Amino acid sequence: MHRKPRILCVDDRVENARIRVMLLNQFGCETLLTEDHQSAMRVLTENDIDLLLIDYHLANGRTGDEIARDARVIRPGTPIIMLTGDTRVPEIVYGCVDEVLLKGSSDPRTLLDTIQRLLPHARLKPRGPMIVASPPAKHKAS
Repeated sequence: MHRKPRILCVDDRVENARIRVMLLNQFGCETLLTEDHQSAMRVLTENDIDLLLIDYHLANGRTGDEIARDARVIRPGTPIIMLTGDTRVPEIVYGCVDEVLLKGSSDPRTLLDTIQRLLPHARLKPRGPMIVASPPAKHKAS
């Protein structure tokens, strides 16, 4: 892969998706963003996509596994990562994606490492140590 990896992010919460897009762009990815099933299918048919990054819970009771199953028909070999904060995701989801990452339990490095593993020829920018701020120490009253 001689170009930046192109990743389609699907999330109905645009603010969350924009943060993900900024992170991915910072590490050398090109990103496309959609909010729903129909838009995702249109982007998949009109563009070369290297990887899908799909949120599980979408608007109107829809779920990302619906997108994943349809994406497998349109682009059978394209890796798919499902993001969710729901620890009770149905087992069927694990069968239609390459990886499920839990929001809150996975840090940005885990996402980037997973992308690199699924796209071994991608040229992601090197990731140095990621610093996560610690909560301030509590001082005991004298």
